[in-house]
Amino acid sequence: MRYYLGLGGEKPRFGRFNYAEKAEYWALVWGTALMGLTGIMMWAKVWVGSLLARWWVDVATAVHFYEAILATLAILVWHFYQVFLDPDVYPMNWAWWDGKMPVEHYKREHELDTESLAEPAAPPHSAAPPQSTVRPQQQPGD
Repeated sequence: MRYYLGLGGEKPRFGRFNYAEKAEYWALVWGTALMGLTGIMMWAKVWVGSLLARWWVDVATAVHFYEAILATLAILVWHFYQVFLDPDVYPMNWAWWDGKMPVEHYKREHELDTESLAEPAAPPHSAAPPQSTVRPQQQPGD
């Protein structure tokens, strides 16, 4: 935590997923469940109103509205930072374009998972050759 607050310390090491990727995943799960529940409550407000007090539908409407704003801002701010503003990938992280991450960048971001890059994948019982989990990134114009 000290590293990310600019108070010194060494950069934390992560495995396959770092804390930000895990938080984004759980935000997606939580947001989907919340938007689904509140959306159904608004869609079927007559049925919900016959079961619960009217203020439940009003609360569901407010929660749905603010969750939509939060999700939109999170997507815009978070992804713009990750793609354009992150000093580690400036001027741009090309993974948004082709889904590929340079091996060097992967090793910096997921240091504890670099052993998986060195180990060849166990081939299945077929004759197909093993495929790499991280493909080298192509530069624009290649």
